[in-house]
Amino acid sequence: MSHSFFSSLRFRLLLLVLIALIPALGLMLYSASVQRRETAAAVQADALRLARLAASNQEQVIEGARQLLLMVAHLREVRGRDPAACNALVADLLSHNRSYVNLGAADLEGNVYCSAVPSAQRLTTTDRSWVERAAQTRDFTVGDYQVGSITGKALLVCAYPVLSATDQVQAVVFAALDLTWLNQLATEGQLPGGAALAVTDRRGTILARHPDPQQWVGKVLPDELLLLTMQAQTEGVAEVAGADGITRLYAFTALRGTPKAIHVSIGIPKKTALAGANRIFTRSLWGLALGGLLAMVAAWIIGDLVILRRVKVLAGAAERLSAGDLNARAALRGGDEIGAMAQAFNEMAQRLETMVGTELRAREALAEQVKQLVAERTREVELLNQMAEMLQACQSMEEAYSVVDELAGQIFGGDAGIVFILNAPRKILEVAAVWGRSPAGEREVFAPDECWALRRGRAHLVEDTGSGLLCKHLPTPPPAAYLCLPLVAHGEALGVLHLASAAERPPGAAGLTPARQRLADAVARQLALSLANVRLRETLRIQSIRDPLTNLFNRRYMEEMLEREVRWGERKLRPVGVIMLDIDHFKQVNDTFGHDAGDAVLREVGALLQSRVRAVDVACRYGGEEFVLILPEASMDNTRRRAEQLREAAKRHHISYEGRAIGPLTISLGAAVFPDHGATAEAVIRAADAALYRAKVAGRDQVVVAE
Repeated sequence: MSHSFFSSLRFRLLLLVLIALIPALGLMLYSASVQRRETAAAVQADALRLARLAASNQEQVIEGARQLLLMVAHLREVRGRDPAACNALVADLLSHNRSYVNLGAADLEGNVYCSAVPSAQRLTTTDRSWVERAAQTRDFTVGDYQVGSITGKALLVCAYPVLSATDQVQAVVFAALDLTWLNQLATEGQLPGGAALAVTDRRGTILARHPDPQQWVGKVLPDELLLLTMQAQTEGVAEVAGADGITRLYAFTALRGTPKAIHVSIGIPKKTALAGANRIFTRSLWGLALGGLLAMVAAWIIGDLVILRRVKVLAGAAERLSAGDLNARAALRGGDEIGAMAQAFNEMAQRLETMVGTELRAREALAEQVKQLVAERTREVELLNQMAEMLQACQSMEEAYSVVDELAGQIFGGDAGIVFILNAPRKILEVAAVWGRSPAGEREVFAPDECWALRRGRAHLVEDTGSGLLCKHLPTPPPAAYLCLPLVAHGEALGVLHLASAAERPPGAAGLTPARQRLADAVARQLALSLANVRLRETLRIQSIRDPLTNLFNRRYMEEMLEREVRWGERKLRPVGVIMLDIDHFKQVNDTFGHDAGDAVLREVGALLQSRVRAVDVACRYGGEEFVLILPEASMDNTRRRAEQLREAAKRHHISYEGRAIGPLTISLGAAVFPDHGATAEAVIRAADAALYRAKVAGRDQVVVAE
């Protein structure tokens, strides 16, 4: 019944009436919107004037504090630093100045020696930055808003330096301004119900608030958007949805003469501010609704008498036809529009049976095509996700290339492809992965400017290589069509994805269709990002285990490898040799030639060690000018012989820096073997270190075996 009504002519007649009311409703909404904006602007303007008044009052209070502190700084009791007399003096002054929470003086270390309000704790410059500021500027200064440790109230501290007879700053007098003026100002300003006036510092901490100061003072302003707006502007208005879900109209201004970004803000609930405008809009809306209701009643009655009875006959025939009765006809006569509709309906019913059969066959064919397309896209997405997961797990570029080599051929079906990776030092692109029927004669390396995709920084498609603009890296003869996509990640070109389509493709191969081009673009983006991540992880791993100066393994890697070799030697009953060496008189090299020359010597020694070790040996920089060699399966005799060879090689090695010869270079070496000199990796290192120490004590340039 609901469906029949909404599809009926009666409903459309009623809908026409409603459409006729739309202009009036639009005008009403526009007027209400203008009135709401003007009301909100007026409320914010009034709030901004009140905020400016608060700022002006605060400026006057600060100026009064400056005059008072200027007078107090010259009093004999303060300059003489007499606590008893000074306390009595400032207590008397405080009793005549109710706008202050406390008066007093502090020395340059922040110790308060004079206070109108006694304090049970010692104050230091760590919580009174105004002491340092006044001492440095030698002038009146205003500190940050804070909660006083003496009074426990929110206050603003003003300070002035006390000068000695020799014009040196010897102390600082201070006045803590009370913020209770805020409550009086809010009362006089007659804020509407639900409105709040608050003082916040640069971090958004509420220092004073009306109403409910006890509940809010010391907490962070909950409206983060308002805090960001106030931090960006000195003065202005804003409309902010608060954390409590209430939208408020705010006006704020910075307090002059105070630290930067201290604001007075007034927030008025938008619902309260716009209550009057909302009431007017509601009354107008009810009036429009009543008029529309009367018009709809008239349309209902007249439409039924003039139109709907004939339409029901035509609708009944349509219902029978929709139920499957292809012989249904509308028995209506007349030359009006409804009669013409009935005649057209009858003609349509004659052809409907044939059309229904044709449509069913077309739907079946389309459903099969959609099913195949969905299956193909699902397979592509699954393979793309699988490649992304596998690349994410790769620890080296070689592993990543093998993953691409394995999965790219499955993704692109019968099309051949190659991934070229940019070798930045050599400024060439090299083959990293190949799949499919790669054309014979494909170049394995080429310059970046030989590929149009890298030149243009975008995909380069050639659908017919017989007439298109071809890249120079194509094989001879070229493929029938090809696509090159640059591999770019984080703004850096990594290589090229080259996809080629043969002139004769096997059954099921798609070729370089628009869908295949979109797939290739998705693969290129995913591949570039994944390869960049793998390269970054590989680089970070190398940096984590390599010493940046000598390119030897670092101490942490040495300790891990020695622990591993010792455990392996313990299981297999095989020795592990350790050589610890130190460059003789290295400090003299630094003192004579400079630290840059010392770094050059360390690099040369590192290169010497790398040239003298086996593939299974581990050469490390232990620290400073000390190095360690781990020799798996090396006996004591072999370890000693290797140490002697290193010592002789170092003596023959000539080092120069900036044309000046450094040398002769000699090294001292200590040798130890697991398990002869220790049952653990740590013990073997200690034994080698002790042997090295004995070698240096015995005159250097020699090898000493651990005891």
